[in-house]
This record gives sequence, structure tokens and C-alpha cells, in this order.
Amino acid sequence: MRRVHIIAIGGSVMHALAIALQKQGYRVSGSDDRIEDPARQRLQEAGLLPEAPGWNPDRITPDIDLVIVGRHALPDNPELQKTQALGLPITDMPTFIAEASRAKHRITIIGSHGKTTTTALLLYAFQQLHLPTDWLLGASPSPHHPTLSLSNAPTILLEGDEYPASAWNLQPKAAVYKPHWLLFTGVAWDHANVYPTPQSYEAAFGLILEQLPKGGLCVYNETDPVVCRLVGEHLRPGWHYLRPYGMLPYFVKGGTWYVRIGRRVTPVRFWGRHNILNAAAVWKLLQEFWVEDETFAEILSTFELPAGRQEIWHHSPELVVVRDFAHAPSKVQATLSAVRETFPHHRLLAILELHTYSSFLPAFLKGYRGPLRKAQERWFYVEPSLRLSRGVPSLEILQKALSLRHSLWFEDKAQLIQALRARMKGRPLAVVLMSSGTFSGLRPEELGLEEVTPKG
Repeated sequence: MRRVHIIAIGGSVMHALAIALQKQGYRVSGSDDRIEDPARQRLQEAGLLPEAPGWNPDRITPDIDLVIVGRHALPDNPELQKTQALGLPITDMPTFIAEASRAKHRITIIGSHGKTTTTALLLYAFQQLHLPTDWLLGASPSPHHPTLSLSNAPTILLEGDEYPASAWNLQPKAAVYKPHWLLFTGVAWDHANVYPTPQSYEAAFGLILEQLPKGGLCVYNETDPVVCRLVGEHLRPGWHYLRPYGMLPYFVKGGTWYVRIGRRVTPVRFWGRHNILNAAAVWKLLQEFWVEDETFAEILSTFELPAGRQEIWHHSPELVVVRDFAHAPSKVQATLSAVRETFPHHRLLAILELHTYSSFLPAFLKGYRGPLRKAQERWFYVEPSLRLSRGVPSLEILQKALSLRHSLWFEDKAQLIQALRARMKGRPLAVVLMSSGTFSGLRPEELGLEEVTPKG
């Protein structure tokens, strides 16, 4: 059996890769400075949880056959430096996945927002249609599926991040996959720590589009002007098959969203125009497989969002509490618009955790002003240790950069819980907790929300 060591094993994909390799017979070890659930629990169950957090060059020994490095590992990582000093074979995660799937038909989903939901819906459709496929997602597509599957399936569905592949491979991850088909959801400036301007960010998508081979298919969002411009600049009709999609007809009744597919109107288990656009993207791609209206309507009616997306912590006539994976301004905008349209008579309290690298940059923070004005009340949560690790010495710097009046800021989880429990006594109220993190592990029961009511 070959031995593999994974630096930054705690990522949503990296931990799934570790478990997948272990199941294939590899001897796997790993390291990370911070591992949170569900990755922590899954690694522990597989016997792969590092004995201690942090980086230890003693873990790197000459008998290791391959070192796989996650994007979280920086060039000065001591384990990475030891690997290089010993001359061990080294690769990044996207390159490893690309090599493992080189014989497969690669369908890659790209865009600033909606990638995980769109990929999860496409995967669910493939499974319902009994089309064998592997996949890679940024979150678990369902409680019963890991974020990564590698088998002998002829196809792989790839959530294609535009973030650089590794510290030494600055290609966007999605470009490394070299897709045969692309599904392009939208563009809104993100990852400002890597792409300091919107123009440099858009250029990353140009690099991805240029990987599409002659005869490749691109399904793209015709309602997004930046997407349309990039497709027009980098793809050629006649060389590539171009399939634009737009909004599907819908209406909201009694807090439930209904979507029209052909002649069929079906209720769905999610909210928001952004999610209907995601469904339209998948529907357009599935038409390449001659899937009928009725079949897709049935698939859509039973689809549930992947983990961390629109989790309902409480739903009663007077109080709604939603936890959503929303961090960039465009995602905050989509989340708050969905809740506002679903519950138009509720007062909206938006609580945003600043968690990403970009969200601590003053130039990027300004982008939250417009989206957050959809809420009557705006709260912010920041972990002090995370703030300091991002190089921000005080909370006042963030407050001044955002410059959003009538907002409350919290750096202590207990104080946030106390304030929120008191605020939830005023009804009707819709509380929306938004982050790519966990609010320091906040759970519904800490807010006195004993029963979680699912959608649908």
C-alpha cells in the first residue's frame, strides 16, 4: 500500500479525499492547524484525525510516496518546507483530482455563487436518472453522501472554485480540471485577498473559459451581464456549444415557492430567485440528455439543499430563524432577498459573521452596505482570534470601514446569544444568520430553539 500525507486535511474536500484514499487502500496521514465539524467527526470516525493540531515537520518522513497540499497551507508551512527539502513527490488537490478523473467526462460548475447548490442538484438529478457519476462539492450534497466520490464512473461533476489551486499553482482550481462541459452561474467580486480588483477577479474566469475544448458545451446565465461578456470574449459559436438560461416562472404562496417546468407547476423545498436560477441552469444542461419536463419537475420537487444552505432552525407564524451559508455581498443579497420575499410581513434581523479573508479587507467590506440595507436590523459577529489572525488589531477598524449606522457588533458568543434570545421575544421576526463559518459553533438549542422545523 502506498503512503499519502495530506497537509491541511481539515478542509471540506481535503478530509473527504483522505477518507476516499483510505478506502482505496492507501495509508493516509494528515495535519491541520484547525479542524471543525463535520470534518473533525468524520476524520475521527475514520481514525484519521491528527493527534494534535498544528504543523509538525516530524510527520514528513522519507517513506511517504505522495504529499497532497491544500490551499490553506502557505509557502512557509514547515511540513511543506520539509517535503520540499526531502524531494518527496508533491501535488495540490485540484491537480490530483484532475489526474484521477482524466478518463472521465468532466462537467464543471463555475461562478461566484450558487456552485454548491447547482452541483448538488445536478448530482441528485443524475442519481434519480440512474446515470453513474462521481462528484466533488464544497459541502455534503446530502446527509448520506460525502463531498467527494472517486470510482470507475464515466462522468464526474466538479464544483469549480476560481480560487488558486495552491501556493505554487496560481491557476484557478476550475481551470486545472480542464472541463469538457461548463455551467456558469454568475460573477460578483470575491476573494479580494487574491484578486484585489473586480477586473483581476473576472480574468480568472476568462482563464477557466479558455480551457473549454473545441466542441465543448457552456451553459451560462444570460441574466448576468458580466457572464455574457466573458462568454462572448472567450468562447466562439461554432467552436463551442453555447446554451443560455434565464429565470423560470415562479410564485410564492403561504411561504412555499412554486416553479413552472414546461406545463407543470411544482412546489420546491427552497426559497429565492437565486435558487430558481440554479434550477434553471441544471434544467438547461439536462435537456442535453433529452430529459422531459415532467421528469425534471418531479426531481426538483423532491430535491433538498445541501448541508449548511437555508437551514431552518425554527419556523412558526411569528418567528423564523434561518442559518445560511452566505458570506460575500452577492450571497448576502440573495439570502436576504429570498427571506424577504418568503416572509414579507416579518421584521428582518440580519446577523453576519465576518469569517473570510476578504471580509476583513476595508475595500471589500463596503460591498455589504447595499445588501444589508434590506434588513431593518443588522448585527455583526467577529471571533477575536480570527480578527487578529487576519491582521486587524481592533473591531473599530471594521466598524469604520463598513460605516453602516444603527448596527450592533459582537465579539463574544455568550453576549450574542443573550442579546438574540432577548430580541426573539419581539414578533413577528425573521432572523437570518449568515456565514461561511459556524458562529463559534452556535447551535439552535443554545438559543432555546428546541425543535427544528424542516421545509417542504
